[in-house]
Amino acid sequence: MKKLILIVCSIVSSSLFSQTKALTEDGKEVVLFDNKTWRFVNESDEKTLDNISTNETAITKSDLATFLLKSKKVDAGIYFNPKKWKTIKMAVLPTAEYTFQNLNNQNLMVLACLMSENAPVQTLKNLRDIILSSVQAKSDYFKLNASEYRTVNGIPVLYIDYSLNTKGMDFHYIGNYYLTEDGYCNVVAFTYEKEFEKYKAEMSDLINGLVKAQRAASKDNTQYTSPPPPMETKK
Repeated sequence: MKKLILIVCSIVSSSLFSQTKALTEDGKEVVLFDNKTWRFVNESDEKTLDNISTNETAITKSDLATFLLKSKKVDAGIYFNPKKWKTIKMAVLPTAEYTFQNLNNQNLMVLACLMSENAPVQTLKNLRDIILSSVQAKSDYFKLNASEYRTVNGIPVLYIDYSLNTKGMDFHYIGNYYLTEDGYCNVVAFTYEKEFEKYKAEMSDLINGLVKAQRAASKDNTQYTSPPPPMETKK
């Protein structure tokens, strides 16, 4: 399970497990799966790729998202519900500061990451193009479902929703991306494609916990792993 999590988080390609790719007569790239089915490598339509819509509705975090974890690198953080999510220690990517696991079914992969980087990204659209280019390059199949500008907890973010196949498995990702003064911070949640609708609400609540917050000092780097045990009452 841990190895699979690492693969999905980082989308690292491997010739041992990679799918076969081919070109159609009109020059479009397809991926061939072991079960003798195939898909276009990129099924995103041109309108979805070219346009970023705007959601005028202000979005705020869930009232149950009460625990704040701050980024150590940029002025941002995430509020999350400790009864629904726990942090797990895992070296996924250099940009990943926290990895979250859903508590409803810990045998099922419903995960999220808070990532940040001190990088001179100019606009959210630039960040989207960088992210999508990287994801597509490391996936066997990719489809951009939606991208839109939103206001979440008073800050401007870019919401991205995409599906991909890697190592023969289908996954669904949603995330909020925020530009800070000296870089960016994003929260991305993901699970198997077939489980996405079941967990979409909880995944959305988590990514909508992204906030502007003063970066953590060294003494503030607390890893929250699970709800604390109930305190005994002294008699």
